[in-house]
Amino acid sequence: MISSFLTWLCLLLLSPLTYAFDIQSKQNVALYWGQNSAGSQQSLGEYCQSTDADIYLLSFLYQFPTIGLNFASACTTSFGDGTLHCSEIAQDIKTCQSLGKKVFLSLGGASGAYGFSDDNSAKQFAQTLWDTFGEGSGTAERPFDSAIIDGFDLDIENNQPTGYAALVTELRTLFAKGTKKYYISAAPQCVYPDASVGDVLANADVDFAFIQFYNNYCNVDKSFNWDTWLNFAQSVSPNKDIKLYLGLPGSATAASSGYISDLSLLKETIAKISTTANFGGVAMWDASQAFANKIDGQSYVSHIKNILSSGSSDLTGTSASSSSSTFTSSASSSTSSIAVPATTSSSEAKTSTLEPSFPTTTVATNTEAKTTTLAPQDTLQTSVTTSASDSSTTSTTSTVKITQTLTSANIKQVSTSSNETPVVTTETSSSATRTTLAPTTTPVTTTTPVITTTPASTTTPATTATTATTATPAVTTSATTTQATTSASTAHEQAVSLNALYSSGKYNGKETCSNGDIACSSTGEFAICNYGTWVTMACAQGTTCFAYDSGESVSSGCNFSNLKDNFTK
Repeated sequence: MISSFLTWLCLLLLSPLTYAFDIQSKQNVALYWGQNSAGSQQSLGEYCQSTDADIYLLSFLYQFPTIGLNFASACTTSFGDGTLHCSEIAQDIKTCQSLGKKVFLSLGGASGAYGFSDDNSAKQFAQTLWDTFGEGSGTAERPFDSAIIDGFDLDIENNQPTGYAALVTELRTLFAKGTKKYYISAAPQCVYPDASVGDVLANADVDFAFIQFYNNYCNVDKSFNWDTWLNFAQSVSPNKDIKLYLGLPGSATAASSGYISDLSLLKETIAKISTTANFGGVAMWDASQAFANKIDGQSYVSHIKNILSSGSSDLTGTSASSSSSTFTSSASSSTSSIAVPATTSSSEAKTSTLEPSFPTTTVATNTEAKTTTLAPQDTLQTSVTTSASDSSTTSTTSTVKITQTLTSANIKQVSTSSNETPVVTTETSSSATRTTLAPTTTPVTTTTPVITTTPASTTTPATTATTATTATPAVTTSATTTQATTSASTAHEQAVSLNALYSSGKYNGKETCSNGDIACSSTGEFAICNYGTWVTMACAQGTTCFAYDSGESVSSGCNFSNLKDNFTK
């Protein structure tokens, strides 16, 4: 008997150390993986061998309801219909789960064709997700074979909130049929409420909010607004135990602003905000950046994990919910500038990274009754009350007033194979006509478009009285028109006309402008009206600001420079 015990003990000591994921822990680290933004990405399975991260978010399911996946060079094999078939990632998912990690599939990203026309289409897509990536059985083509993910993340960045609360509610119903615990997370910008996922956060049961405190005015080193999000968790969220994560770039090259190299500042910040019961840990974009970035010979993610783990007695999930952090949002008398990440190149021979265009702002919204019904081309609402029908697990709805002004893009990098040239394509992979706003590539069976993201936008919060915009942008200069009667040819003529105004330095062609109006400067800078004055911001390298038509809509913003001539004549 003693011999058997010693044998068991030896096997135990020689076995890899694993642990069970604890959602209540305040020491968790979440990493986005898949887009190889640093150019040195390792396999998911290799990263999971490290004890420095607890949640991995596969990035991205960038197209839906028709499924389109992209994981850079990590998966290039496809089924006959072009959907990725990622057997290696499937094995890595199982490896990660065996090591106690949670693996989510992230939906969205800054570039891609995704969204819902109404709640019903979102509910139908919930079944598709369950069958394709969960425990459902309604499809023969499973990108991850028999591997089953642990949840879904909503990194929605096109400012179209329709349907996501209904999606989450339906997923919860399907999760109840499963054999394990499933999770839902969302990745809002730190500006509150977020134009894309603010509605789902207010009206559905979400487990995690990976809040992006970078590329925004509300970065940790600026007007850090953790208290705003804490108030959301305690007063607005249907899930009063929602876990808030401090979202950071994994290195200086992962985002244009918000990276914290000062570990003392980072430790001080985490010490303050971790006193709140809703604090869950740190989320980073992305794994390739966080592991490759070394400070004093140690990876950035390892430093983060050590900071979270140090003084573990102070970072447990037992803090009183009534406690609050010492950070508050501060008003600013000047407008926020937009820091745009420069174009970068991958160190690998097969991939390169490009910057996508700025997202656009909405000129009109539906403010009636209980649901927000943005048209497919609509993007950002200003001063509108949003709520969702049939989207709360408690059969109630909450109202979120969005009074923010989009002043910059949700900049995310787009990687494409080196032998592919970025083109403007339709939302379907079989066409190559000019109908989308962001450069994409057409998926084929051997190469796949790569949507690489560093979630980023600069918006003005409702709490900043001197810069908040509550006026609806004018149709002629807004980033997206919503005139349903405008024909495609008329839209193109309008884009050409706007570009003529921009080139002559006339912005919107008027002597004055209204808050939130969008235009371009004569030198190709992105311009937004702030209390009667045009504020300009430089576009990313390789892009310039101009007007362009998409179907029956006209948009103005930063887009690839080599496309501008298509909209000047």
